[in-house]
Amino acid sequence: MKLFKPLWSTQPNNFYWWILLIALLLRLLWAIAAVPIVPVSDCNAYDTFAQNLANGYGYGWTPTERTAHWPPGTSFVYSIFYRLFGHTYVPIIILNLLLGITIIWCAMQLAEKWFNQQVAWLTGLLLTLWPVTIQFTTVLSSELLFTALFLVALIIWFNESTSLWLRALLVGLVLAAACYVRSATLFIPILLLLFRWINTREILRSFAAIIVVLIVMSLLIAPWSIRNTRLYGQFVLMSTNTGVALWIGNNPQAVHGGHMNVPPEINEKTIGMNLAQRSAYLKALAIDYIKQEPLKFITRTFKKLINLHKRDTIGVAWNEKGLVYRYGTGVLLPLKIVSQGYWLAMLGLALIGIIVLGKQQGWITMIIHPLVVIWGYFALGHAVTEIGDRYHFYSIPMIAILAALTLTYLLKIKPYIVNK
Repeated sequence: MKLFKPLWSTQPNNFYWWILLIALLLRLLWAIAAVPIVPVSDCNAYDTFAQNLANGYGYGWTPTERTAHWPPGTSFVYSIFYRLFGHTYVPIIILNLLLGITIIWCAMQLAEKWFNQQVAWLTGLLLTLWPVTIQFTTVLSSELLFTALFLVALIIWFNESTSLWLRALLVGLVLAAACYVRSATLFIPILLLLFRWINTREILRSFAAIIVVLIVMSLLIAPWSIRNTRLYGQFVLMSTNTGVALWIGNNPQAVHGGHMNVPPEINEKTIGMNLAQRSAYLKALAIDYIKQEPLKFITRTFKKLINLHKRDTIGVAWNEKGLVYRYGTGVLLPLKIVSQGYWLAMLGLALIGIIVLGKQQGWITMIIHPLVVIWGYFALGHAVTEIGDRYHFYSIPMIAILAALTLTYLLKIKPYIVNK
């Protein structure tokens, strides 16, 4: 019996490898032939923090100015490369290539578990060709790293062939790492508890396993929380941007809920405050504004939920300087049209996919299905605070699976039957 099958085999399982190979080549082509890395916006912050960490100065804008505005995980990973290889972006591009492939592989595995191989293959193909996932290969960002870690945690959690307690330990480790990248991780254990209870109806064992997850996460997050508490003189779990994000999406000047600068009159009132105090002050302002007109808060959140999904061109925007440097400004509009067109097509197919899911598995099952719950979790989390097209990136794998489900339904593709 052969232990390994050749890559060129036509066996269905080898289609996964072909998809991953194509995905790797497309991203490698973009990285080599298309765009040099030029950090802008948050990307510049990650780069600056990573350089300071690599030089032994600590996590901050300057050797003497420490911060906790963003979770440190992304910059910490980059700083390891800077320590080993100097200030070069090549290792980060390689990391992004691996993260992109990991995201596609995990999404295919989940699609096969929840549906069948046909949906899994289509999911892989859709993600392989998804413009923004290719464009982020040359972006210094937290999106690829967080999405990959989150999907790995899902793969582990849903692997019923492994001991529940081992899974809880591993998921705790992975989610702690994800929390160091994005604070949106904090409530994911609640979702995992819901998913396992729905699948097994074992509430006590499921609850006990989540307690293990939370203990592991707490132990690993504690050193950073202690550092922040000492730095600011008050408890700061992971970052100090929560109050700012809530204020950005809930203040009298907010129009679309996207990023905006704090006006001078408020900045004057926060002079002398540290970042934790400033975050708490802005959070209090936002909560007061919400309490004044709670119905408007609901309608505003709904509008932001829609606006969150209006466009998907952040990959072009964050590569703009590199693209213009190499190809001029004429390349920007065509790339944005391709990115936006692909996004709208996938979003439309995914919304239809929710209906298909309801028809196939029942409407109650549809509402509590991980695809819908996870997408809703990330979307609502940002709709309450600050929005932007980068903030639906983590939902793209779920959207891709739903879009693939729609395509298999519309094209009437029959499940592949493997002869055993």
